[in-house]
Amino acid sequence: MKWVLGALVGLPLMCCGCGGMWFRSMFPHEEALARVTNNPKVIKSLGAPVSGAFFFSGETRHQDDDAVAEMKIDLSGSKQDGVLEVKAVQTSRVWGFSRLRVVAEDGKVINLVGGP
Repeated sequence: MKWVLGALVGLPLMCCGCGGMWFRSMFPHEEALARVTNNPKVIKSLGAPVSGAFFFSGETRHQDDDAVAEMKIDLSGSKQDGVLEVKAVQTSRVWGFSRLRVVAEDGKVINLVGGP
């Protein structure tokens, strides 16, 4: 009985944890968050500390070693929350950003990469 309970609890955690980490590595999620959560303009607007959600919405299109990803990641700070909008292009398995934009709850937009 104990192993059944362990399997019911452990299997979803393992799938979401390990599988989620693998899935997230397909996207530039971590690098985008690192750039934004340490940015002085973002910290001033949202309030320290700024953190990003584990889950995100978006899509990606792959062809061989190249890809395009667009995603939205919820952000939270001590003053207000916001959303990180990301557009990234992968060439030869290296991600580059064409858009990193934070939209705060109060409507303020902070462009870190790319224009409006």
